[in-house]
Amino acid sequence: MKRSIPILSLISATSIFILACVSLTIPNLATATPQTIITVPPMPSFESPAQPTNSGLENENLLTTIPSGFKIDYTKKQDNFIITEMVSDGESVNDWSTLITVEIFLGEKNTTPQQYEDTLIKRWFNACENSETYPVADGAENGYNFVLWQLYCPLNSATQKVEYTYLKAIQGKDSLYLVQVAFRHEPSDDEIKQWVGYLKKIQVCDSRIAEQACP
Repeated sequence: MKRSIPILSLISATSIFILACVSLTIPNLATATPQTIITVPPMPSFESPAQPTNSGLENENLLTTIPSGFKIDYTKKQDNFIITEMVSDGESVNDWSTLITVEIFLGEKNTTPQQYEDTLIKRWFNACENSETYPVADGAENGYNFVLWQLYCPLNSATQKVEYTYLKAIQGKDSLYLVQVAFRHEPSDDEIKQWVGYLKKIQVCDSRIAEQACP
């Protein structure tokens, strides 16, 4: 990965990459393919960009939106795992250029974002020769620890295409959350800024805790 490094140095809080063709798992967590977007409980509530965040949320929630020009094309809940995938209008999870995936691991409290990041990096590197990864940011948002990083695959053997993925993992008190934006092309500077901005707005809230209350 050449051009993206200076851009990433300008990013303050979010960006992530993940190899969409790889089945990603960590101990004691269910997984599925394809990828998805999610919120707890038990499915995420998505708002359009023009609408305010839904009020009346209970317990712990992942706050996110369906970007303009995108649609939910796949969603599934299996055991303790929820996945939702969004693609551009006119595309599908079987044929996409940009894919947004939200994964929720319900009840997972023992895996940190850093541990999950390490697991995904190892699987990515095993699946794609000459892969690269770059840290972007880590810290806490609204009282929840998170980590952001980038993954790059020069040639996905399944698609014969380059693949870039921006990843954001958030450790909730009830569950573990992962949001990804993947590209099957080299994203432009404008695309990176757009989607990093999107990821920066994704947070976890909890109606039971005043300091982390949901809007």
